[in-house]
Amino acid sequence: MFKKALHFTVFLALLSGLAGGALAYVNSITAPIINENAIAAEKVNLVKLFPGTSEFAPLEITNDETGFIQSAYTAKDAGIAYKVQVMGYANPIVFMVGISNDGKIVGLEILDLRDTAGIGTRVEDPEFKDNVVGKTTTDPLAALSGATVTSGAVIRGINAAKAHFNDSKGIDGGGSDDPVTPPLAFGDPVGIFSNATASAPAEILEETTDGDVITYLVASKGYAVLEGGYEGAKPNVFKIVINTAEKKVVSMELVEFNDTTGLGDKIDHEDFWAQFEGLATDDDSIEIDVVSGATVTAISAARALRGAIGE
Repeated sequence: MFKKALHFTVFLALLSGLAGGALAYVNSITAPIINENAIAAEKVNLVKLFPGTSEFAPLEITNDETGFIQSAYTAKDAGIAYKVQVMGYANPIVFMVGISNDGKIVGLEILDLRDTAGIGTRVEDPEFKDNVVGKTTTDPLAALSGATVTSGAVIRGINAAKAHFNDSKGIDGGGSDDPVTPPLAFGDPVGIFSNATASAPAEILEETTDGDVITYLVASKGYAVLEGGYEGAKPNVFKIVINTAEKKVVSMELVEFNDTTGLGDKIDHEDFWAQFEGLATDDDSIEIDVVSGATVTAISAARALRGAIGE
Protein backbone atom coordinates (compact mmCIF):
# COMPACT_ATOMS: atom_id res chain seq x y z
CA MET A 1 0.00 0.00 0.00
CA PHE A 2 2.80 2.37 0.94
CA LYS A 3 4.69 1.57 -2.28
CA LYS A 4 1.60 2.31 -4.37
CA ALA A 5 1.15 5.68 -2.66
CA LEU A 6 4.83 6.48 -3.17
CA HIS A 7 4.65 5.52 -6.84
CA PHE A 8 1.53 7.65 -7.28
CA THR A 9 3.21 10.62 -5.61
CA VAL A 10 6.28 10.28 -7.83
CA PHE A 11 4.00 9.98 -10.86
CA LEU A 12 2.16 13.18 -9.95
CA ALA A 13 5.44 14.99 -9.38
CA LEU A 14 6.73 13.90 -12.78
CA LEU A 15 3.45 14.83 -14.43
CA SER A 16 3.46 18.22 -12.75
CA GLY A 17 7.03 18.81 -13.84
CA LEU A 18 6.26 17.84 -17.42
CA ALA A 19 3.16 20.05 -17.44
CA GLY A 20 5.12 22.96 -16.00
CA GLY A 21 7.85 22.47 -18.55
CA ALA A 22 5.33 22.27 -21.37
CA LEU A 23 3.59 25.40 -20.13
CA ALA A 24 6.88 27.25 -19.89
CA TYR A 25 7.76 26.11 -23.41
CA VAL A 26 4.41 27.23 -24.80
CA ASN A 27 4.70 30.53 -22.95
CA SER A 28 8.18 31.09 -24.36
CA ILE A 29 6.70 30.77 -27.83
CA THR A 30 3.43 32.67 -27.34
CA ALA A 31 4.61 35.51 -25.06
CA PRO A 32 6.63 37.27 -27.76
CA ILE A 33 3.70 36.90 -30.16
CA ILE A 34 1.25 38.33 -27.63
CA ASN A 35 3.63 41.21 -26.88
CA GLU A 36 4.13 41.89 -30.57
CA ASN A 37 0.38 41.92 -31.18
CA ALA A 38 -0.11 44.36 -28.30
CA ILE A 39 2.61 46.62 -29.66
CA ALA A 40 1.29 46.39 -33.22
CA ALA A 41 -2.03 47.87 -32.11
CA GLU A 42 -0.22 50.90 -30.67
CA LYS A 43 2.78 51.14 -32.98
CA VAL A 44 1.40 53.97 -35.13
CA ASN A 45 1.20 56.21 -32.07
CA LEU A 46 4.42 54.91 -30.52
CA VAL A 47 6.34 55.85 -33.64
CA LYS A 48 4.79 59.33 -33.54
CA LEU A 49 6.12 59.77 -30.03
CA PHE A 50 9.53 58.28 -30.81
CA PRO A 51 10.00 58.67 -34.60
CA GLY A 52 13.61 57.49 -34.52
CA THR A 53 12.78 54.20 -32.82
CA SER A 54 11.33 50.98 -34.22
CA GLU A 55 11.83 48.64 -31.26
CA PHE A 56 9.22 48.76 -28.49
CA ALA A 57 8.45 46.41 -25.60
CA PRO A 58 5.56 46.31 -23.10
CA LEU A 59 6.42 47.63 -19.65
CA GLU A 60 4.59 46.31 -16.60
CA ILE A 61 3.08 49.04 -14.42
CA THR A 62 2.88 48.13 -10.73
CA ASN A 63 3.10 51.45 -8.90
CA ASP A 64 0.49 53.80 -10.37
CA GLU A 65 -1.62 54.97 -7.43
CA THR A 66 -3.88 57.07 -9.67
CA GLY A 67 -5.05 54.21 -11.85
CA PHE A 68 -4.76 56.50 -14.89
CA ILE A 69 -1.99 54.56 -16.67
CA GLN A 70 -3.52 51.86 -18.87
CA SER A 71 -0.28 50.53 -20.36
CA ALA A 72 3.32 51.50 -21.02
CA TYR A 73 6.02 50.67 -23.55
CA THR A 74 9.77 51.10 -23.56
CA ALA A 75 11.24 52.62 -26.69
CA LYS A 76 14.72 51.12 -27.14
CA ASP A 77 17.44 53.63 -26.21
CA ALA A 78 14.85 56.43 -26.26
CA GLY A 79 12.38 56.46 -23.38
CA ILE A 80 8.96 55.31 -22.23
CA ALA A 81 5.52 55.80 -23.78
CA TYR A 82 2.47 55.79 -21.51
CA LYS A 83 -1.13 55.18 -22.52
CA VAL A 84 -3.39 57.07 -20.13
CA GLN A 85 -7.12 57.38 -19.54
CA VAL A 86 -8.66 60.17 -17.47
CA MET A 87 -12.17 61.55 -17.04
CA GLY A 88 -12.77 64.77 -18.95
CA TYR A 89 -15.69 67.19 -18.81
CA ALA A 90 -18.26 64.56 -19.78
CA ASN A 91 -16.41 61.56 -21.20
CA PRO A 92 -13.15 59.62 -20.74
CA ILE A 93 -10.09 60.99 -22.54
CA VAL A 94 -7.45 58.58 -23.82
CA PHE A 95 -3.99 59.75 -24.85
CA MET A 96 -0.36 58.69 -25.10
CA VAL A 97 2.58 60.68 -23.79
CA GLY A 98 6.24 59.98 -24.48
CA ILE A 99 9.05 60.73 -22.05
CA SER A 100 12.67 60.49 -23.15
CA ASN A 101 15.37 58.84 -21.07
CA ASP A 102 16.69 62.26 -20.06
CA GLY A 103 13.33 63.18 -18.51
CA LYS A 104 11.75 65.35 -21.21
CA ILE A 105 8.24 65.08 -22.60
CA VAL A 106 8.78 64.44 -26.31
CA GLY A 107 5.25 63.92 -27.57
CA LEU A 108 1.53 63.94 -26.79
CA GLU A 109 -1.07 62.14 -28.91
CA ILE A 110 -4.77 62.47 -28.09
CA LEU A 111 -6.46 59.18 -29.05
CA ASP A 112 -10.05 59.60 -27.88
CA LEU A 113 -11.63 62.95 -26.99
CA ARG A 114 -15.34 63.76 -26.90
CA ASP A 115 -15.46 66.93 -24.82
CA THR A 116 -17.00 70.21 -26.01
CA ALA A 117 -15.88 71.18 -29.52
CA GLY A 118 -13.92 74.42 -29.55
CA ILE A 119 -13.39 74.36 -25.79
CA GLY A 120 -12.24 70.99 -24.47
CA THR A 121 -10.92 69.99 -27.88
CA ARG A 122 -8.30 72.74 -27.59
CA VAL A 123 -6.04 70.18 -25.88
CA GLU A 124 -5.42 68.85 -29.40
CA ASP A 125 -4.16 72.24 -30.57
CA PRO A 126 -0.60 73.62 -30.53
CA GLU A 127 -1.53 76.15 -27.81
CA PHE A 128 -1.76 73.22 -25.38
CA LYS A 129 0.68 70.70 -26.83
CA ASP A 130 3.43 73.31 -27.17
CA ASN A 131 3.05 74.02 -23.46
CA VAL A 132 3.59 70.33 -22.66
CA VAL A 133 6.16 69.00 -25.12
CA GLY A 134 9.66 70.04 -24.16
CA LYS A 135 8.93 70.29 -20.44
CA THR A 136 10.81 68.04 -18.04
CA THR A 137 9.25 65.54 -15.64
CA THR A 138 9.82 68.00 -12.78
CA ASP A 139 8.30 71.05 -14.50
CA PRO A 140 4.74 72.09 -13.56
CA LEU A 141 2.16 72.16 -16.36
CA ALA A 142 -0.51 74.86 -16.74
CA ALA A 143 -4.12 74.20 -17.69
CA LEU A 144 -5.72 76.04 -20.59
CA SER A 145 -7.63 79.13 -19.57
CA GLY A 146 -11.22 78.59 -20.68
CA ALA A 147 -10.80 74.82 -20.90
CA THR A 148 -9.58 74.03 -17.42
CA VAL A 149 -11.66 70.88 -16.89
CA THR A 150 -10.45 69.03 -19.99
CA SER A 151 -6.88 70.32 -19.96
CA GLY A 152 -6.66 69.83 -16.20
CA ALA A 153 -7.72 66.20 -16.58
CA VAL A 154 -5.09 65.60 -19.28
CA ILE A 155 -2.42 67.23 -17.13
CA ARG A 156 -3.30 65.04 -14.16
CA GLY A 157 -2.88 62.03 -16.45
CA ILE A 158 0.46 63.34 -17.70
CA ASN A 159 1.52 63.93 -14.10
CA ALA A 160 0.72 60.28 -13.31
CA ALA A 161 3.05 59.23 -16.13
CA LYS A 162 5.69 61.68 -14.91
CA ALA A 163 5.44 60.30 -11.37
CA HIS A 164 5.93 56.72 -12.58
CA PHE A 165 8.86 57.73 -14.77
CA ASN A 166 10.53 59.70 -11.98
CA ASP A 167 10.06 56.83 -9.54
CA SER A 168 11.55 54.33 -11.97
CA LYS A 169 14.52 56.59 -12.70
CA GLY A 170 15.10 57.80 -9.15
CA ILE A 171 14.28 61.41 -10.02
CA ASP A 172 13.13 63.65 -7.17
CA GLY A 173 10.48 66.33 -7.55
CA GLY A 174 7.60 66.85 -9.91
CA GLY A 175 5.41 69.03 -7.72
CA SER A 176 1.67 68.74 -7.29
CA ASP A 177 -0.49 66.25 -9.14
CA ASP A 178 -2.79 69.12 -10.13
CA PRO A 179 -2.19 71.61 -12.95
CA VAL A 180 -0.97 75.08 -12.07
CA THR A 181 -3.24 78.09 -12.62
CA PRO A 182 -2.81 79.36 -16.18
CA PRO A 183 -1.65 82.96 -16.61
CA LEU A 184 -4.40 85.38 -17.63
CA ALA A 185 -4.13 86.55 -21.24
CA PHE A 186 -5.19 90.16 -21.69
CA GLY A 187 -6.52 91.73 -24.87
CA ASP A 188 -7.11 95.33 -25.94
CA PRO A 189 -7.97 98.10 -23.47
CA VAL A 190 -11.52 99.40 -23.11
CA GLY A 191 -12.38 102.75 -21.62
CA ILE A 192 -14.80 102.77 -18.71
CA PHE A 193 -16.56 105.72 -20.37
CA SER A 194 -16.06 104.58 -23.97
CA ASN A 195 -18.68 103.85 -26.62
CA ALA A 196 -18.30 100.14 -25.82
CA THR A 197 -19.86 100.67 -22.38
CA ALA A 198 -22.43 103.27 -23.44
CA SER A 199 -24.94 100.79 -24.87
CA ALA A 200 -27.17 98.61 -22.67
CA PRO A 201 -26.68 100.67 -19.49
CA ALA A 202 -26.06 98.82 -16.24
CA GLU A 203 -28.69 98.63 -13.52
CA ILE A 204 -28.01 99.42 -9.87
CA LEU A 205 -29.66 96.66 -7.83
CA GLU A 206 -28.56 97.70 -4.37
CA GLU A 207 -26.62 100.53 -2.75
CA THR A 208 -25.19 100.52 0.78
CA THR A 209 -23.41 103.50 2.38
CA ASP A 210 -20.90 103.25 5.22
CA GLY A 211 -19.37 106.67 5.81
CA ASP A 212 -17.38 107.59 2.72
CA VAL A 213 -17.60 104.08 1.30
CA ILE A 214 -20.47 103.02 -0.95
CA THR A 215 -21.02 99.41 -1.98
CA TYR A 216 -23.04 98.73 -5.11
CA LEU A 217 -24.59 95.60 -6.56
CA VAL A 218 -24.80 96.21 -10.29
CA ALA A 219 -26.38 94.12 -13.05
CA SER A 220 -24.66 94.44 -16.42
CA LYS A 221 -25.57 92.63 -19.62
CA GLY A 222 -22.88 90.32 -20.97
CA TYR A 223 -22.51 87.84 -23.80
CA ALA A 224 -25.53 85.72 -22.84
CA VAL A 225 -27.95 88.66 -23.13
CA LEU A 226 -26.34 90.75 -25.87
CA GLU A 227 -25.03 88.11 -28.28
CA GLY A 228 -25.73 84.58 -27.08
CA GLY A 229 -29.46 84.58 -27.66
CA TYR A 230 -29.94 82.11 -24.81
CA GLU A 231 -33.46 81.52 -23.56
CA GLY A 232 -33.87 83.11 -20.15
CA ALA A 233 -30.46 84.81 -20.39
CA LYS A 234 -29.59 87.05 -17.44
CA PRO A 235 -27.03 89.82 -16.90
CA ASN A 236 -23.93 89.38 -14.80
CA VAL A 237 -23.96 90.92 -11.33
CA PHE A 238 -20.97 92.72 -9.82
CA LYS A 239 -20.12 94.07 -6.38
CA ILE A 240 -18.35 97.43 -6.59
CA VAL A 241 -16.91 99.35 -3.63
CA ILE A 242 -16.09 103.05 -4.08
CA ASN A 243 -14.53 105.53 -1.64
CA THR A 244 -16.31 108.80 -2.41
CA ALA A 245 -13.92 110.93 -0.32
CA GLU A 246 -10.87 109.66 -2.20
CA LYS A 247 -12.86 109.32 -5.44
CA LYS A 248 -11.35 105.92 -6.08
CA VAL A 249 -12.50 102.38 -6.69
CA VAL A 250 -11.69 100.22 -3.67
CA SER A 251 -12.55 96.83 -5.13
CA MET A 252 -14.69 94.98 -7.62
CA GLU A 253 -15.81 91.37 -7.87
CA LEU A 254 -18.19 89.07 -9.73
CA VAL A 255 -21.05 87.80 -7.56
CA GLU A 256 -23.35 86.25 -10.18
CA PHE A 257 -22.08 84.91 -13.49
CA ASN A 258 -24.53 84.23 -16.32
CA ASP A 259 -22.35 84.13 -19.45
CA THR A 260 -20.69 81.10 -21.07
CA THR A 261 -18.94 78.81 -18.58
CA GLY A 262 -15.34 78.15 -19.58
CA LEU A 263 -15.06 81.41 -21.51
CA GLY A 264 -16.64 84.45 -19.88
CA ASP A 265 -15.73 83.28 -16.39
CA LYS A 266 -12.06 83.77 -17.24
CA ILE A 267 -12.50 87.35 -16.00
CA ASP A 268 -12.97 86.04 -12.45
CA HIS A 269 -9.25 86.22 -11.83
CA GLU A 270 -7.31 88.31 -9.35
CA ASP A 271 -5.22 89.86 -12.11
CA PHE A 272 -8.35 91.15 -13.86
CA TRP A 273 -9.89 92.62 -10.71
CA ALA A 274 -6.59 94.23 -9.70
CA GLN A 275 -6.97 96.57 -12.68
CA PHE A 276 -10.00 98.24 -11.07
CA GLU A 277 -8.42 98.91 -7.70
CA GLY A 278 -7.45 102.56 -7.34
CA LEU A 279 -9.12 103.80 -10.53
CA ALA A 280 -10.08 107.47 -10.19
CA THR A 281 -13.83 107.90 -10.45
CA ASP A 282 -13.49 111.52 -11.62
CA ASP A 283 -11.18 110.66 -14.55
CA ASP A 284 -12.99 110.10 -17.84
CA SER A 285 -9.92 108.42 -19.36
CA ILE A 286 -9.72 105.42 -17.03
CA GLU A 287 -9.60 102.03 -18.74
CA ILE A 288 -8.98 98.33 -18.18
CA ASP A 289 -7.70 95.55 -20.44
CA VAL A 290 -10.25 92.96 -21.53
CA VAL A 291 -9.50 89.25 -21.19
CA SER A 292 -8.74 87.35 -24.39
CA GLY A 293 -11.62 85.05 -25.22
CA ALA A 294 -13.92 86.84 -22.75
CA THR A 295 -14.14 90.31 -24.29
CA VAL A 296 -17.91 90.82 -24.00
CA THR A 297 -17.99 89.65 -20.38
CA ALA A 298 -15.03 91.90 -19.53
CA ILE A 299 -16.84 94.86 -21.10
CA SER A 300 -19.89 94.03 -18.98
CA ALA A 301 -17.65 94.55 -15.94
CA ALA A 302 -16.45 97.90 -17.28
CA ARG A 303 -20.06 98.87 -18.01
CA ALA A 304 -21.04 97.98 -14.44
CA LEU A 305 -18.37 100.30 -13.07
CA ARG A 306 -19.57 103.07 -15.36
CA GLY A 307 -23.06 102.57 -13.97
CA ALA A 308 -21.83 102.77 -10.38
CA ILE A 309 -19.75 105.88 -10.98
CA GLY A 310 -22.65 107.47 -12.81
CA GLU A 311 -24.71 107.15 -9.67
